[in-house]
Amino acid sequence: DVWGKLRRGLEANEASAEASLADLAAMRLSQQSELVQNYLQLRVIDEQKRLLQATVEAYQRSLKMSENQYKAGISGKDAVAQAQTQLRNTQANMIDLIWQRAQFENAIAVLTGQAPSGFSLAETTTVPALPQIPLSLPSQLLERRPDIASAERSIIAANANIGVAKAAYYPDFSLSLQGGYSSSQYQDWISVPNRFWSVGPKVSLPLFDGGQRSAEVDRNEALYDQTVAKYRQTVLDGLREVENYLVQLKVLGDEAVVQEQALESARESLRLTSNQYKAGLIAYLDVVVVQATALNTERNVLNLRQSRLIASVKLIAALGGGWDGNTDLSQDR
Repeated sequence: DVWGKLRRGLEANEASAEASLADLAAMRLSQQSELVQNYLQLRVIDEQKRLLQATVEAYQRSLKMSENQYKAGISGKDAVAQAQTQLRNTQANMIDLIWQRAQFENAIAVLTGQAPSGFSLAETTTVPALPQIPLSLPSQLLERRPDIASAERSIIAANANIGVAKAAYYPDFSLSLQGGYSSSQYQDWISVPNRFWSVGPKVSLPLFDGGQRSAEVDRNEALYDQTVAKYRQTVLDGLREVENYLVQLKVLGDEAVVQEQALESARESLRLTSNQYKAGLIAYLDVVVVQATALNTERNVLNLRQSRLIASVKLIAALGGGWDGNTDLSQDR
């Protein structure tokens, strides 16, 4: 391997194999991210079902109260109809959540290699907590991203292939050791002078190829430039994703603070309105409006929590698996 052709070829093959391992890691990370997102959305649905169940129970009490007031001649039939409509709509929303939950449950089953028909997750009343994100994230964390690792190793392979193509200009050497007899007479075989040995290199000289080797070098150099451009774009895409999710988490966090304040106001408004209705000071329609506002605000808080959880998972995936610095692609080799 005088010209390094075999060495560069081995280097290219090793880098290509590592790029394939990184591609496999990227696929695994994507599936893990999808699995976690499905699980989190399922748990948020569990919390929404709990909220709607509590709301249904409250609406049932309101319906009972409206019916009693109607029988007592305090309110009209319209209040009963409004209470019934509100109750039935909320019950319909609960049924829809059952379908949504089943879809996420089936997706989790498939992602974990199980048949959906035999898979189930018990309901819970708690949503997983948001992860604590560091105030600053070093850009070096992007080096753990499998797609960036794959692009980097592709550059190494492409560079080595240029060396292989250039080595094709030079003759191939192969050392040989051959032994035999030059005499065709059996009786002369034992005569040492007749014994011959050939020790030395065999040389294969490249012949005129009409520019084929030159074209192969140009092709590999073009592929190298292409892989470098792809690597640069992959890094930029990674930086963009991380920045987008960081901004999204900041905005959603600010929005969550305001939404929590709105929820406190909605609950207080509902308490005051309910007391006024019980005292006969307002019509039930006023209660319906406030109850709908309170329920929508509760659901908005849950939806915001879900969005923050999903954004956190996507940020973790965009960083190649988190920010603790323990992930290493070498464990996949």
